[in-house]
Amino acid sequence: MAKIRLFVTEKNLELGAQIKISEGDFDYLTKVMRQKIADVIYVFNGVNGEFEAEIKQIEKKFLIAQIVKKIADLRTVPNITLAFALVKNVRVDFIAAKATELGVATLQPIVTQHTIVDKINLERFSANVKEACEQCERNDFPQVFDVKKLDKFLTQKDAEEKIFILCDESGQAQKASEVLEKLHQSKQNQAQEIVILIGPEGGFSQSEFAKMRELKNLYAISLGPRILRADTAMIAALTLVQEFLGDFNLKPRFQN
Repeated sequence: MAKIRLFVTEKNLELGAQIKISEGDFDYLTKVMRQKIADVIYVFNGVNGEFEAEIKQIEKKFLIAQIVKKIADLRTVPNITLAFALVKNVRVDFIAAKATELGVATLQPIVTQHTIVDKINLERFSANVKEACEQCERNDFPQVFDVKKLDKFLTQKDAEEKIFILCDESGQAQKASEVLEKLHQSKQNQAQEIVILIGPEGGFSQSEFAKMRELKNLYAISLGPRILRADTAMIAALTLVQEFLGDFNLKPRFQN
């Protein structure tokens, strides 16, 4: 039987602790996976690592599982933020899942001049992130921020401390592998945040391109000769950035 993993919201997991599981996760365990008393599941909270838990009690609307063993410390991912323009709901769900599988640390939805939608269902988005973490065996949990307008995101106080990688479809960018290889060779601060900027279906506007190019720490990359959908561009960019910049031995973003 496949390993059953659940993200739980308890702030501190430790041996002997009991966890109450209800609502959707309860239905999943009892109705889909047919779990019974004494069955084993695996739980993580994005803070303490991953634990084996045994089901001790099953009631009508909840069950109780007790932690019996720690099986892994917290595994962190490179400090990569995906700043993506909002797209239609089905693609937003796709972005939540695939970006999580590809190892982003932070997800930042942004609104641009050509963005079709300006709102996001953060509860649904986070649910897709949770499911992806459970499926791909991450035991950390990406941060999900509220929607920000692009100009405000670019002018935050700590913007100068970040590296921005702009996925540029305008034809003015260099080949991604060349840019990222040079950046890899010159990057000294292993914990420095890397922000990948993905535009909307209509692309960034000329004024937005101009604003982003004012950033001294921005690198524009080309993802090829074709215009990619936003979700396709996200996968291509994250794969490239992880290949060239995602192999640093970073300190945990959370401490046990």
